[in-house]
Amino acid sequence: MYILKVDDKELYSVFQPIYSFSNQACIGAEVLVRGRNLLTNKATSVKDCLAAPKEMTKSNFTRQLNKIHLQNWQNKKSEQSWIFLNLDFQYFDSLSDLCISGLLNELNLKGNQLVVEVVESEIHDDVLFQNLIQSLRSYGCLIALDDFGAGHSNIDRIWKAQPDIVKLDRAVLIEATKSMRGQSILRNLTRLIQQAGSIALLEGVETKEQALLAMDVGVDLVQGFYFAKPERGFDIFKKGEERITEVTQLYPLYQKERKFVEKLQKRGYETLFDSLTGIDSAEELEYEMLTVSDLSFVKRFYILDYNGFQISEDHSQEEQNHSTMNESILKKGKGLCWKNRRYFIKAMQNPTQVYVSKPYRSLIDVELCLTVSKVIELINGIQVIACYDVHYRDKSISSVQISV
Repeated sequence: MYILKVDDKELYSVFQPIYSFSNQACIGAEVLVRGRNLLTNKATSVKDCLAAPKEMTKSNFTRQLNKIHLQNWQNKKSEQSWIFLNLDFQYFDSLSDLCISGLLNELNLKGNQLVVEVVESEIHDDVLFQNLIQSLRSYGCLIALDDFGAGHSNIDRIWKAQPDIVKLDRAVLIEATKSMRGQSILRNLTRLIQQAGSIALLEGVETKEQALLAMDVGVDLVQGFYFAKPERGFDIFKKGEERITEVTQLYPLYQKERKFVEKLQKRGYETLFDSLTGIDSAEELEYEMLTVSDLSFVKRFYILDYNGFQISEDHSQEEQNHSTMNESILKKGKGLCWKNRRYFIKAMQNPTQVYVSKPYRSLIDVELCLTVSKVIELINGIQVIACYDVHYRDKSISSVQISV
C-alpha cells in the first residue's frame, strides 16, 4: 500500500465501490484520502488531509496525492473497472495545474479507466473550466459532475460540461424518502440527466429501502454505505455485489406493493364518479357533480368538451387566504382551453378509466392540487370530461392513505 508522508501526517487511499443494477456488479470505485497523525496515531480529519504542506504548492501536493491513489488502485483493481478521482478545481489557475497526463504516462494508465469528478460549487472560471474539461477528454478521461442537486446546483453545467456521469447528491435521496413529491422530483432529475446524455449515479444509499427506491426511479449506478463503506482493501466489493443481487430479487415485491397502494388510492377517487351515470345533459352533469363538491378535499370541479374546452363554470369552495391578485389576473370559468393537459389527454385515451394526475400548481389559484378526470358519455351520445381538482397534501412514501 502506497502512502504519502507530509509534516506529521501519513496519508493513504480508501476506496468506496460503485455498483450497477444492470451489470449486477461493481463497475469501479471512488478513491478518497484518509490519514493519521504520526505523533498521536489518531485519525486526521479529511480537511487536514487535504491541506497542502507549506513547502509544497497545492498543485504539486495534489499530484503526489493522486499518484498514490492511482498506484494503490493499480495494484488492487479488477479488470475493466473505473477509478473515480476527485480533482480540486477551485485551486486550479491554469492548465499546467492539471498534471493528469503526466501521471497517466508515468503509471502507464489508459485515460478511459479514469473518471474525473468535478464538484459543481468549485467552478468559478467558466473559460478555464471548459479548457480543463477539453484537456481531460483529450486524454480519454471520463467526466463526472459531483454533488448535483445540492446547494446552488445549476442545470446549465450539464449542458456546458456534457458530463459522462452526473452524481446525484444524497440530499435529493433524503427528500425522496420523505414524500411522494420528493420521490417524483428524484425520478424526474434522473430522467433529465439520462435524456441529456449522461449516466445517473445516486450517492449516499444507506438502507435497503433507499436502494429499492434507487432502483425504482431508474438510476444507472449507486454508491453508499448500504453496499460498502470506504476501505483500504477491495475485499468489501463482493459484499456490495451480494447486496445488489438481494435488492434486485426484492424489487418485484416492492413493485407489487407499490401498485397495490396506488390501486387503493385510486379507488378512493373513483367514488367521485359513482353517481355520474345515465345523465341527459352537461347541465344535469353539473348539478350531479355539485352533490360531492362540498367534500373537504374537493377544491373545485368543471366540465370539458371533447376538444378540451371548459363548458361549465368553475365550482369551488371558498378558499381561505386566497390571493385577490391571482383572482384578477388568472381567468376562470367557461372557454378556458385545457387540451394540452394530461388529465384531458389520458381521460380521452382511456374513456372507461379514472385518471389521477401527478401533483401540480394550478393556474386558477396557484396552489398545489391533483386533478381527477373521467369521460362521461351522456344519453345523447355526446362525450364530455368531468374533472375534480382535489387538495394535494404530500404524504410519506410508506403511507397507504389517499391524498385527501
